[in-house]
Amino acid sequence: MTELSEKVARMLDSSAQRLLGGKDVAVAFSGGIDSGIVAALASRHARGVRLYTAGTPGSHDIETALATAPLLGIDIETVEIRDSDIVDYLREAMTVTGTDSPLTLAFEMPLFCVLRTCREGCVAGGQGSDEQFAGYSKYVGKQDVPLREEMAGDMAKLYKETLPHERKAAAHFGKEMEYVFLDRELVSFMRNVPTAALLPAGEEVRKKLLGDAAMDLGLEYLAGRPKKAAQYGSGVMDAVKRVCRKKGVTYNQLVAGLKKEIDGYSRM
Repeated sequence: MTELSEKVARMLDSSAQRLLGGKDVAVAFSGGIDSGIVAALASRHARGVRLYTAGTPGSHDIETALATAPLLGIDIETVEIRDSDIVDYLREAMTVTGTDSPLTLAFEMPLFCVLRTCREGCVAGGQGSDEQFAGYSKYVGKQDVPLREEMAGDMAKLYKETLPHERKAAAHFGKEMEYVFLDRELVSFMRNVPTAALLPAGEEVRKKLLGDAAMDLGLEYLAGRPKKAAQYGSGVMDAVKRVCRKKGVTYNQLVAGLKKEIDGYSRM
C-alpha cells in the first residue's frame, strides 16, 4: 500500500458515493476484484444492493461469485444462461442495441441477461478497470509507450463501442448504467500515473495498483482475485460454440444470419 494506492482508493470511494449514493443498485458481479470493489463500495453508499451473476450452469463466474458474496455480506442471485437460450438472447441483444460485433455480443451477454432480470433501477459493474489498471493479458510484456498506446486505444473503444451498447440495452429495460471506474476525476488521474506503477509483473500479477487500493479500502480478500474475460468466465463462449457446432455454422455466420433476419423484419 502506498500514497498512490491510497489516492486511488479515496477516488473510487468518492465515485461510488456520487454515482450510487441513495440508490437501489444491482451489481453485475463476477466475483473478481473489479466488480467486487464496486459491490463493496455500493454497500457503503447505496440504499440497497443486490449482486447478480450471469453464466452457464457451473461456470467459473457463478462458482466464484457464490463463494465471494458471503465475504461481502450482500445477497446474490444467479442468472443461468442455457444453450437453448443463446440464439434468442443474441437476437434480442442485436435488435435492442444494433450491435453486430460477435465479440461484443458474447462479452456483453452476461450483462444483458442481468439487465433483463434485475429489479433495481441502477446497474453498476467493473467496466473501465482493465483498461486503466493494465488488466488485460495482452498487456503483459509491453513497456512504457507501447503499453500506454494500447491502453488508450482500448479506452477509446470502450467509450465508442461498449458503453453505447450497454446504455441502449439498459434503456430498453428501463435501467440506468453507472460506472464507478469511469469517474472523470479518476480517469484523469490514471492518465498521469507513472507507467512503472501499472506494468504487469507477469500473467499472474496484474492490476497490482488496484489490488493495493483494495487493501486500502479494507478489502484484502479481493486484492489477489484473478479475473477471466466475461465471455469465458461466464461460459458464454463455450455455449455459443456448442450451439454453432450443432447448427453446423461458425459463430460469425450465426451472427450474420441473425443480422440478415433482423434487417429483413425492419424492412417489412
